[in-house]
Amino acid sequence: MRPAAVPDRMPPVSLHLRISTPMQMPAVILDALERGAAVIAAGPRAARALHLDFAEEQHARGRDAWPTPAIFDWKTWLRHLWREYSFLHPEAPLLLSALQENMLWKRMQGEDAALVVSPESMAALAQQAWQLLGQYEAHRSRNTAWEQADAEHFRLWAAAFDDECRRRSWISESHLESRLAAALDGLPLPEEIVLAGFDRMRPARQRLLTALTARGLRVRELAPESPATRQLWVTAADRRSEIHACAQWTRDLLQTAGRTPRIGIIVTSIDAVRGEMERIFRHMLMPQSEDILADPAAMPFEFSLGRPLAQTPVIRAASLLLHWAAGPLREEEISWLMLSGFVAEETALLSLARFDAELRNSPLPSPELSLERYARMLPLAKYPALAPVRTRLNELVQAAAANQLQSQERAPATWTELAQHLLRTAGWPGPRPADSVQFQALKRWEHLLDEVALLDYDGTRMRCDAFLRLLGRQAEETIFAPESRNAPVQIMGPLEASGQQFDAVWFLGADESSWPMRGRPHPLLPLAVQRQYGMPHAAPETDPELAQIITRRLLASAAQIVFSYPQRDKDGDLRPSPVIAALFAPGTMPLFAADLWPAEEVHHAAALEEIADTSGTLPWPQEKTAGGSEVLRSQAACPFQAFATKRLRAEAWKSHEWGLSAAQRGNLLHDVMRRLWSGSEPDSLRTHDDLLAAFAQNRLDAILDLHIAAAFAPLVSSASDDSWMQAYLISEQQRLHMRLEEWLQIEARRQPFTVEACEQKLHDVHVGDLRLNLRADRIDRLPDDSRLLIDYKTGEVSAAAWRGERPEEPQLPLYAVYGNVPHVSGLLFAQIRAGKTGFQGRVRNAAERLDATLKATSTMMKEPYTEAMRDGWEEALRHLAEDFLRGEASVDPRDSKVCLYCPLPGLCRIAESERDPGEDEDGEEVEDRDENA
Repeated sequence: MRPAAVPDRMPPVSLHLRISTPMQMPAVILDALERGAAVIAAGPRAARALHLDFAEEQHARGRDAWPTPAIFDWKTWLRHLWREYSFLHPEAPLLLSALQENMLWKRMQGEDAALVVSPESMAALAQQAWQLLGQYEAHRSRNTAWEQADAEHFRLWAAAFDDECRRRSWISESHLESRLAAALDGLPLPEEIVLAGFDRMRPARQRLLTALTARGLRVRELAPESPATRQLWVTAADRRSEIHACAQWTRDLLQTAGRTPRIGIIVTSIDAVRGEMERIFRHMLMPQSEDILADPAAMPFEFSLGRPLAQTPVIRAASLLLHWAAGPLREEEISWLMLSGFVAEETALLSLARFDAELRNSPLPSPELSLERYARMLPLAKYPALAPVRTRLNELVQAAAANQLQSQERAPATWTELAQHLLRTAGWPGPRPADSVQFQALKRWEHLLDEVALLDYDGTRMRCDAFLRLLGRQAEETIFAPESRNAPVQIMGPLEASGQQFDAVWFLGADESSWPMRGRPHPLLPLAVQRQYGMPHAAPETDPELAQIITRRLLASAAQIVFSYPQRDKDGDLRPSPVIAALFAPGTMPLFAADLWPAEEVHHAAALEEIADTSGTLPWPQEKTAGGSEVLRSQAACPFQAFATKRLRAEAWKSHEWGLSAAQRGNLLHDVMRRLWSGSEPDSLRTHDDLLAAFAQNRLDAILDLHIAAAFAPLVSSASDDSWMQAYLISEQQRLHMRLEEWLQIEARRQPFTVEACEQKLHDVHVGDLRLNLRADRIDRLPDDSRLLIDYKTGEVSAAAWRGERPEEPQLPLYAVYGNVPHVSGLLFAQIRAGKTGFQGRVRNAAERLDATLKATSTMMKEPYTEAMRDGWEEALRHLAEDFLRGEASVDPRDSKVCLYCPLPGLCRIAESERDPGEDEDGEEVEDRDENA
């Protein structure tokens, strides 16, 4: 139900906020810093914002230089204190890094590691559980057994972890607060501490603050100021409409503010909507950036939440190079890597792209290539620009071999040094100057390698595959966010906004299912323990209480705040968050976003002039051959598909598979059948009598083996150094032998025939003014001098595919009507498929011409080949040819299956489905058997 456009008891609000005075750092913080106090923020982002506010304040006072203020986030401050303590007490325990602690938890699992799906994931869970026990001072609960099996396993691991840390003099970061609380003597401490943005105080943190207070330090926590003077409650039809309204509101503020405002966009589920938000905000706030020819420019918005370091292009390239030095890569990974610009010079990229396309069209027996083989395949005679690329790749191969990557165990620090050496050898990160984001990513990568190198602390040694898994997992778990550009619009989660001030805030996704944000109790700790110590998500009331605290803090962070929620999502209707609804007077209804910011409102950078295009589409040149029957098949399926493939010369992005693809299997079948029925090859057949004689003389197995081996010979030769592929090809030959033996038994039951031609080119084929090159799989001549046209198929087929004005399979009707084959009496699919082998088609008097055992009730007898049928095909094919010739290119798929199997989904908006043919062991050949020009 649409809410009322006007609220019942909501106070009047203005949708535009006039911002003229500059935003200033809170006076209480500024005064404290000037007194020499330390300001501790809840998180790194809030600390960076305070540093920026302080710098702007100094500039406003006319200063060019100033001492660095004592602003920290909590974790950084704790580490700083521990470094000071360790300097004063050399015997202090070694502080474990997060990675060191994770690896130790993995080792503590012992024999239990074999019982879990992922020891790495279980180690991360154990590390979280240990942290909760420390933060909530709940370690004494481990003194008694826990009844829950998983929890009891963790309790035993925790005891071993504790003993190992005590024996080795190590300390977990989760113990710093309690340890420092008892060791403050001698530490250089400020006289005053100001806490900013803390939504809750855990017991261990409170213990440290209490200890600081007992030593005479003034500890002050900033309290939320008065709530926002302007509060607005909005609803939208769906998530996209909600984001669109938020973007319009943001644009209006940027345009009407007297100065550049600081706007916070708070999103409850930022990961789920980030892509759509980025598209809408880019379109609304900076539409000129959508021009691909425009120079890159900084967006007026930025996301606080980073992405995994492994997804950063330059780091992905490094990871792929290291894996390639150790073993083969998949072809799509090789394509991305070699064309990324992180390996090759700009001058070689075009040659690499052309070679990549050629490689995908080559008959590779597997979708993976080793580094050595790829370097060997680079065609320097054809592409001289690839010579430096091959040189570097060969040097990488030699470096990997010299260092015996796969055979030696090394310490983590040694592996990180070797990894850097291999990357330098490969020329990574390439010759292009690094931009700011890439530079920061490279620095974060170096820091990650240093963290991995620190695993030497306990004498760990590992093999190459273990090192690469560890490095990849850490790069995936490391969240990389470039340094803030201080964009006026900051998009972040509710927790990240702690301690920050804005001119205006929009809170997106304030529906009942998203706010309060809900979590689950920790799986490795007993629920009773979690509830006893007040841990997150342990009791029903904890999540709403935290949501209320954060909401109050957000209300005090800006002069204007908008709360919004969508009325529905893909799962159904949504209701507003009770936490937000409680902010407004009872009976208040939210405003409808479409009334405030009409969706149809579009802002253009400039006025647009409409120019009618009367040029039309150029007709296809009559003197040019369009290809084979696939032209009309595509035209019947979807006119745009034919236009794209023939006129635009668009090609599907081909990829190889493990073993033989459906197309390769189909081509091998055709080659064997051509050899078998050629009449000219050794031990080949020509007539029905020849086939019966081969059966009678028990020669058929030997004949099939001979022709199958000849067809497979090129593949067997190309895989001579691959024992797995050799064994696989032998099994494929055996499979094809079984299929063909079954098929030839059906052929033996036929009426007499002579194979007149195999793979026969059909000359002078014109469908109206459309010229085609056609090639028939097989033409059989019968005793009455009529012909049967036969097309081999390994997939599902039916003569029903020839019906209608837009036939699915026009190939055989095209041969019969326009192929200049005399006296055609039937068209047949030869379906060679496990469990479904047989003929499908239309034959005039099929019992006399094909199989005397056919019953009168069979489809082939009830629906014979007729002249009326031929005339219908002729008309349908002629219309399709005319449409193609005049350039008919409408996006008009015959049915939904056309889009599902479309080879070019990226060119057409209607083709949204992913291809999933559900192919079985035999597959289906997809290549056109005609001669394509």
